[in-house]
Amino acid sequence: MKKGKVLFLLILIFSLLVGCNAAPPTSGKKNEAKSEKLSWNNKKDLKGEEITLLWVNTDGANGPRGKILKEFTKDTGIKVKEIAVDYNSLYNKITTAVLSNSADIDLAEMDTIWAGQFMEGGIAYDLADTVPKDVQKKYTQSSLSSVMYKDQLAAVPFFSSTKHFYWNKELLAKAGYNAPPKTWDEFREMSKKLTKNGVYGSAWSWKQAEGLNCDFVSLVYGFGGKFFDENGAPVFNKGGGLKALQFMADLTQKDKTVDPASLQWSEDDVKNAFSTGKIAMMTNWEGMYPDLNDPSKSKVVDKTDVGLMPGNGDVKSAAVTGSEGISLMKDSKHKQAALEFLKWMSTKKFQLPLFKNDGMYPTTEGLYDDPDLKAADKTKTVDKVMKQFEYGQNRPNAPGYVEWADILSAEIHEALLGKKSPKEALDTAAKKIEKAIEESK
Repeated sequence: MKKGKVLFLLILIFSLLVGCNAAPPTSGKKNEAKSEKLSWNNKKDLKGEEITLLWVNTDGANGPRGKILKEFTKDTGIKVKEIAVDYNSLYNKITTAVLSNSADIDLAEMDTIWAGQFMEGGIAYDLADTVPKDVQKKYTQSSLSSVMYKDQLAAVPFFSSTKHFYWNKELLAKAGYNAPPKTWDEFREMSKKLTKNGVYGSAWSWKQAEGLNCDFVSLVYGFGGKFFDENGAPVFNKGGGLKALQFMADLTQKDKTVDPASLQWSEDDVKNAFSTGKIAMMTNWEGMYPDLNDPSKSKVVDKTDVGLMPGNGDVKSAAVTGSEGISLMKDSKHKQAALEFLKWMSTKKFQLPLFKNDGMYPTTEGLYDDPDLKAADKTKTVDKVMKQFEYGQNRPNAPGYVEWADILSAEIHEALLGKKSPKEALDTAAKKIEKAIEESK
């Protein structure tokens, strides 16, 4: 193994990102389980088999997720041994299993930024030829793209998630607007008019952390840019990427329409500020309701709305994804039984309880028309939220993102503080990231 790979492995083991964990390390050559032909439409009797699932569950075996697993066993006869952890422990559990060449885990929850590492490292089984193409088409765009790496399917979608655009209807109406901006150019002009009397046009999660990268991704694609070219070389320092950071810098330094505390804020901080009625517009994840309409937590009850993120030029909308998947471990000894669980995940019995109890949005488009899901949507926003899932864009999810993320957020933050020009910051980030990519090979 090259020294670069050894260093990369050590960095991956001991590095954790704020908001989104680092990618698990590559495992090198492993003693893979004996290959078996998998079938999405299995006819084999699997009753009595047991699979082990590693996922996030802090409510215990009798909580909502524990009950879902019992339903699966009732339907299929397949038992599930659950390894339940909090999100911040998920990475370490997977890392331990990979480094010990363990075949004890059959399924594991996968964050979108781990997809490349799961495939390049031989951690997950490629499901691209196992999950039928007509089945893949039934998933929301954001959830399916989040579990793809190149042409490989690193997992089956677990839930759908992107950032969304929120606005204060009352503040916009007072400024003479009866609708939110459709483009980022409109957003900028509206922000100037909205910023007055202690109110800011917008607030963002722009502290030096993963939330900053997430917003940058939305804007890069919103301005028609991309991160890498066909040869894998960084191109986010020009075109749409440069326009995106220049836009961010102009909002903070030139227009001064962004609450300056945004440079120290996370997504939760932005939600709290928006709830005071002093912020006109924000981008944030789904799940802001019902808190925004809870009188004990919010001063903007029934005064806000949610819809598509703006785009620019030929781009109608773009929003960073936050979806996750459940991966079939390459060394699993119970692949067919584990696949039955992945297939069952797409059913109403799995998706509806997750939406009701955890606010996690379904992965299959058909469920959004289900009357029971509509009835469970107490905030009456599910249709608006679902539309954004058609315009999801991933963070770079190839191996090495842990380093790229730290480099990228640090350089972007320097530009927002005015310490570097957007061009200088992105050129520096591109050069460092290119070096990190080379060293990880």
